[in-house]
Amino acid sequence: MERVSAACCPMPSRTAHRGKNPLITALVTLVLAATGCQSGEAKDERPSAARTSCAEVLDAQTKSAIRRLADIPAPAKVEYEGDPALTANQLVTQYLTGKPDQREYFFCGAYKDSSEHESVRIDFSLTHVLPRADTTGSEFQGYRMGKAARVSSRAGYLYFDCSSAKFDRTTQLVHAELEPIFRVTETAAAAREDNLRVLHGSSRALSRLLGCEKGTGITGAFTMPPTV
Repeated sequence: MERVSAACCPMPSRTAHRGKNPLITALVTLVLAATGCQSGEAKDERPSAARTSCAEVLDAQTKSAIRRLADIPAPAKVEYEGDPALTANQLVTQYLTGKPDQREYFFCGAYKDSSEHESVRIDFSLTHVLPRADTTGSEFQGYRMGKAARVSSRAGYLYFDCSSAKFDRTTQLVHAELEPIFRVTETAAAAREDNLRVLHGSSRALSRLLGCEKGTGITGAFTMPPTV
């Protein structure tokens, strides 16, 4: 499955973000302006929604779960990257162009201090079908959340239906994926619960941005769902 960054061009590295060379900055600005990436426009030139930060749309429970999964102690700073409103806009464009199952869009990445790589990363896509349970490893456990949810101690996915005016009142199947986390120090049971929390909180935030109607199967407040 092809992965696409949160904008029309690959996301620059965090090192590039921190660069101070004015000549490099000017050159990067010119390149971004020429490609249309600076404005956040999608390839079909539809303007993106107002820029948002995932730190703004995720609730406190979800952010606490991210901190635990990433093993970031309370005094350390967590940095977030991602544009959830743009992700919602990209999924709508994916629906309008009729190309589900081909792209996953970056929703949020959480970093520990000045780390170069995300400690926790969440992506979203549209798809047509649910995966079979036996396509994941035996360490994954299924839960009653949305249409399907399976998590291990290090990764997980969630599927839910979204009926929205942005999808012409049709019901689209949304796929949320929590990518494998490099190092988890929680117990397996606690990590699975936190993975579900992150998938739940992220999906709930995205469903609000998409204007999903009732029937997503994502409850208002997280409670540990039963296994399947």
